[in-house]
Amino acid sequence: MRQQKKSILAASPWFWEKVKGYALHERFITSMSLNQDSRCDANCRGCFRYRSRIDGLRNLLLFPDYVRLLEEFKRFGGLAIEISGEGEPLLPGNQTLPIIRYASGLGLWTTLITNGHFLSRDTIEELRDLNVALVVSLHSLSKEKYESDNGLPGSFESVMNAIDLIAETFRKTSWSESEYDVRRACIHWTLQSDNLDEVGNAKAFCNDRGFHFSIAPLANVGHAAGNIALLPKGYTNIWEINEMGDMSIIFCHDSNGRLVCGTCRFGLNIGADGNVLLDAHGGYEVNIANIRDISFEEAVRLQHKFSGKMFECLNGFCPVRDPGWSNFLASRAYL
Repeated sequence: MRQQKKSILAASPWFWEKVKGYALHERFITSMSLNQDSRCDANCRGCFRYRSRIDGLRNLLLFPDYVRLLEEFKRFGGLAIEISGEGEPLLPGNQTLPIIRYASGLGLWTTLITNGHFLSRDTIEELRDLNVALVVSLHSLSKEKYESDNGLPGSFESVMNAIDLIAETFRKTSWSESEYDVRRACIHWTLQSDNLDEVGNAKAFCNDRGFHFSIAPLANVGHAAGNIALLPKGYTNIWEINEMGDMSIIFCHDSNGRLVCGTCRFGLNIGADGNVLLDAHGGYEVNIANIRDISFEEAVRLQHKFSGKMFECLNGFCPVRDPGWSNFLASRAYL
């Protein structure tokens, strides 16, 4: 019997390392996270976003700012951007689609992580024709549980319709390379106490539709901070949790062989207001620098310094999922 190839998400750190053969730690920059505004149509209990930021940010970057960032990123050897929040990237008024179009025109890939509520057929077809790995966050296969978690009636039907359209539209976008099944459509599942029992069904759901299945433990930040009831009891080993899904969409190897978040360790994280962030999903409260005030090269070197310090001080692959994250911030150890 022919052995099934491992599924890997296009444009993910693992993709560049495992499929394309890059040693990410030897590159000046590989990825860049461009968070959009913090507004969202949903109010998920496990959201990374802090409640104080629900109404959105001020002094947002303009499209010419993104053009400069993308061109500098390309010039320094960047390969892929990530747009994952911190709110809903496809919310009307955000610049997500123009950014993706410009990035694709430069030959760059984009990993877009969305709740799927605003994905129309036209948008999905356009994303298929661009260099995009499309990731939909899905909390549950149960309508009642899904809408109870995000507080948004009618949203389950929206996301399921979007998933069906993605499955249909992206059906022929996968390819085989370097012993991997490279996919461009993905479901991301954040493991919580109330969806733990659905993991097996969720993975089968993805396999049936040709989706990559990504899973990660809930991070104790933002909305979820202090809500112990959301944390899955008995599942404290973040490595084992990731093994419940396909190959991680954030892992790669550090220079010493340790598994780390590739976007954080070898990328650049920029908030919608231009602030350079410690991590794509954390450190909003830390004022390091604004990308408007420093050169792109200086921003990347700053990221190298504090991401190196973070992974020196913390044990996990993802800073905001590390139990020591709060203490790390409070101690200002990143400085």
